[in-house]
Amino acid sequence: MLHLTLRQLEIFCAVAQAGSTVAAADAVALSQSATSSAVNELERLLSLRLFDRAGKRLLLNDNGRALLPRALALLDGAAGIELM
Repeated sequence: MLHLTLRQLEIFCAVAQAGSTVAAADAVALSQSATSSAVNELERLLSLRLFDRAGKRLLLNDNGRALLPRALALLDGAAGIELM
């Protein structure tokens, strides 16, 4: 059974949009290390690599590109529930 959290998906989306854990860390109010750990844990849970590493840059690979719109939709849906 998967145990994904909305927070993990939020961090994944921030990294995907920022292109690095350093830039995303500010957006999600975490340290770079915690942001990197969250991405690594998500990849471990899914048994998929979501990013290709190019130096300090993280580039979405095919798996990440497939996940991103679904993750954004889930986060948007959760935000809508909170507004009810």
